[in-house]
Amino acid sequence: MRFPRIQTLLGVLAIMTLVATSVEAQNYGQRQYSGPFVDFDEFNPDYQFFAPLDNTHFGDFTPNFGWFFTWDKLFTKTARPRQEESYGSFDRGSGKRISLGFMRPDNLGWNLSTTTLGGPNTYQELIVERNNRVAEEEGGDGGGGGGGDEQPTPNQDDNNPITGQRDYILRDSINAVTYSSWELNRTWRLKENDKGRIWEPLVGIRYSNFRDYFESAEYNRYDEDGLPVPQIPNPNNPDSPAPDDAEIEEYILNQGIHNNDMFGGQLGLRWYRKQSRWLLSNELRFFAMNNNQSIRKDQLREVTQVEVGTGEEPESQTREQTITWDTDNSFVWGGEYRGEAAYTITRDLTARFGFNVINYGKGIGRGENYGDRFLTYGFNFGITLNR
Repeated sequence: MRFPRIQTLLGVLAIMTLVATSVEAQNYGQRQYSGPFVDFDEFNPDYQFFAPLDNTHFGDFTPNFGWFFTWDKLFTKTARPRQEESYGSFDRGSGKRISLGFMRPDNLGWNLSTTTLGGPNTYQELIVERNNRVAEEEGGDGGGGGGGDEQPTPNQDDNNPITGQRDYILRDSINAVTYSSWELNRTWRLKENDKGRIWEPLVGIRYSNFRDYFESAEYNRYDEDGLPVPQIPNPNNPDSPAPDDAEIEEYILNQGIHNNDMFGGQLGLRWYRKQSRWLLSNELRFFAMNNNQSIRKDQLREVTQVEVGTGEEPESQTREQTITWDTDNSFVWGGEYRGEAAYTITRDLTARFGFNVINYGKGIGRGENYGDRFLTYGFNFGITLNR
């Protein structure tokens, strides 16, 4: 009668051993397990229900293949030209960058990218009053002290449609540019190194267009003898012209566009690595280009003969406009750097931000200088599909 009890006891011990082994296997990798329920984020779910198996935690990061697309909004600061007294300062601008390309399973690919900047557009303005700034008119004749047909008369003659006054706006350009660039690159993807980085060398062609807009204006007054009339009388010379002696006014406006058409080749490198949900990347480019420069200058000179006073009408006015063209050719070299961090939202979609610098070191036409530079830096925010 005792043998069946021993067999039963042995069977119970065997079942308990199997159950304990199974529970221990289920608890493998769980720290401080204290109950039958697993913590919510214990297995780090990413909710990518249709994504392939992710084995990056085991050291095998497989980059994406096929087509990819990126879009970035740029917020930049651009250096002022050397001819400005405030050279060394930077002004804000904005733009965008778009890239489209593909990578084949044999680790060869192409990449087409474009970058555009619409600024900065920084000017300094000075508003100066003209000779007959006040233009009053006499009211209607009421007759016999009657009220008459009187209408409100503006105290300005609307010579300037912007200000509604009789004045000139003298504008001086400080930093006004536009920039666009296109590049086509052949890329190669190298095998992941022992530090988890993947390298992608590139070689390609690059076209860039840079335009600098410059403007300056001046306003002068002269007496009937053609002598300059100062804004303030000279207290040491009672015979010098006074502001009331002005009878001739001169307005000179100089405008121009310095256009830079650049074409050449470039070499570069992109390296990146995956860390959890983040893809950290860096890109570096060096380029050498030929720059076909052209400059267009437009000068407007307006001379008006009118005395200072109320309701004075111009006796004469002459306008002269002179347009000149000039061309030049120069060599340009420079580089570009991009550092970015992309956060994985789904299998194919990532949100990213980064820092970038563009530098054309020499041979850029700005204002009337044919050998200036173009330097801009800033931040970018955008999205990436399948890269």
